[in-house]
Formats: sequence, structure tokens, C-alpha cells
Amino acid sequence: MQIRRSAPPRPGDFLRAATWAITQRLKPKAGDTTLLVARDLAARLNADGHVAYCRDAMWKRLGISRRTLERHIAVLRELGLLVWALHGTRTNTRPAGSGEWAGTATIYAAVVPRAWDDALGHRVSGHGYHARHTGFTERGHHVAIADARRRTRPARRRDTPSCNANHICPTAEMRGKKNNTSAPHGARPRSRRRHDVPEPYRASPSQAAHAVSVAAWVRPRVPWTQGEDLRRLAFALRPWIATGLSAADLAADLSLWHVSRRPASPASIIMARWNETADHDVPAAEPDGGQETAPAVPPNAAFLAAMDTVRSRLTRLSPRVESEPDPPGFVIRDRILASLAEAHRARRARTAEQCFTFVEWESVCDARERAIW
Repeated sequence: MQIRRSAPPRPGDFLRAATWAITQRLKPKAGDTTLLVARDLAARLNADGHVAYCRDAMWKRLGISRRTLERHIAVLRELGLLVWALHGTRTNTRPAGSGEWAGTATIYAAVVPRAWDDALGHRVSGHGYHARHTGFTERGHHVAIADARRRTRPARRRDTPSCNANHICPTAEMRGKKNNTSAPHGARPRSRRRHDVPEPYRASPSQAAHAVSVAAWVRPRVPWTQGEDLRRLAFALRPWIATGLSAADLAADLSLWHVSRRPASPASIIMARWNETADHDVPAAEPDGGQETAPAVPPNAAFLAAMDTVRSRLTRLSPRVESEPDPPGFVIRDRILASLAEAHRARRARTAEQCFTFVEWESVCDARERAIW
């Protein structure tokens, strides 16, 4: 049987030749499993048209038995599609005395039979394994064009079947002479914009920044709020901050709330408590009894003077202490390092009377001797 290699410039000839040979029933034993084995080999061909057999991994990958793989490899060889490039042996290729064993792999070369070239009208230059495909005959030219058109033809697109052939599409409205159109009114509800915030939670950029700073001061001092995101906590605290409460007052009030130790959403708890407070603060409607209530009497000057005196005395007895801001991180780090250095110097400066055991005194002496100063 005359064969030639299926190397570049046409590496796909091997799989096309295998498909043709199996379709033409040149071997009764060739079938779908044979084509499956040929596709696995074609996917692993190198630039020279060679492929490693890898029998133990191949039959597991294809999901067939080892004996079935060997039988279909033999069928491909009988069809003139595979030849041996290197026959594998069980000779150990590892150094003697290494305790390892590795045989020689079987390398197959992908080839195509001369019958396939004649059937498709190929012009072949040369003889044997190193022959090359150089062109087409007149009949092969038409066959190649038809095959190329069939392989490059796009798949026909089919729409999903529907009972309604004509779908109703809303028409756009033309307004004036502008080159813009808009959907008809009522086509779909307008979604709520992200910046449509309820009234008690609206804030300017400066107010939002102030709320974040307050939340940063409150969160480490109230344990049950420490699991919440800083910006979410600041958003929930906006109504409380708008009432004039300071960060210290907020921390004191939140510490008195009966809340679980680690709630799932502390911000939701704060917002729900504000809604309850806002509902209670709304004055009830006056009954329609027709009775007019007496106007309240404003406080006189003596009462106001007495209240000022009481406030001044309370201020002198317990002056209001302003909360100090937390020092920056580098100041806290320097303080910790200074305290550790002071403790180390005090430990090295101990005397024998200050040590409780002889081992401690030995360690102090060793530290003094090893010190470089």
C-alpha cells in the first residue's frame, strides 16, 4: 500500500482521510470507536506528524478497554493511516542501580493512503512516506471547492417557535425636530434613583464627612456596633447627629440600649429605633370637642434667673470635659516602643536582691555581658 506523511502544510489530512476511509467501509471492523481513537491521535499530533501512543492513559481517557484500543489501533494501521516511527520496547532507560524503570515509548506517524488522494483528485509529488501534496486535478479542484464551502457554511439560525407570529413592539415618540426618541409613556415604571434618600438621612458632603468622623469615634467605644461598616454606621447615625448630639452623647446612649452582643446589622437597629422615636414624637390630632385649651403661661424673670443660677453652680461643681481626640497611630506606636524599651532597661538594671531565683540573676548577668554598650 502506497502512503505519504500528513505533516505540514496540511496537518488535518490525517483526520479527513480517516473519516473518508471509515465512511467508505474499507474495513468492516472500522466504526465510530475507530474514529474516536483517530480524533484523539489527531489532537496530539506534533509539527512532524508524530504522536506518542500512551496506551495506558489513552484507554482510560476514551472510556474504552485496553484490548479495544489495541484492536482499533491495528485497524488504523491496516487502513494505511498509522505507521511506526519508533517501536517501543521494555528495555529500561533509567541508569543501572537507580531502582527506577521506564521503557521506550511507541511513536506513531500519521499517514494517508494513496487511495484517498486518488478519490479526491490530489496531485502528489514524490514517492513513499516523504511524498508531498502539491495540487489538484480538474475533478479534484471542484471537489475541494465543494468541500471548503460545506465546511465554512454558517449554521442555519432558527428562531424559537411561537404561537404569535407578529410581536407587538411599542413605537417611539418623536418630539420636535431633535434627533432623539423616547419610549412611550407608561411603558415601564421609572426606577428610583440611588440619590433619592429619605429626608432625615439627607446630608451635604460636609455633613456626611462629619457623620463618618463621629461614627469612627463611636464604633470602638460601643461593642455591639463594631461589626458594622463605618459608612453604614455613619448613615444610620445622621438623624441623631442632626439633633445636636455629640459623639460622646451618642456613645453613652448606644451603650445603654439592650442589644445582643453581635447583631447581624447594627445600622438597621439604629434606623429602626429612630423610626420608633420619630413616630412617638409626632403630636396626636386634637379631638373635635370644640373646647379650646388655655394658652401656656411663659416663665417670669425670677424663674429664669433661678435656673441660670442653678446651671452656673452645676457647671462649677462638675465642669464639662471635652472628649480628647484619639492620637494618631504613629504616636501610639512610639509610646508602646518606649514603654517596652523602658521595661527592658529596668529588667537589665535589677540587682541580686531584686531577683527571686539564681537563674534570673544569671540571665541578668549574661544580658549585661552580651550587651554591646
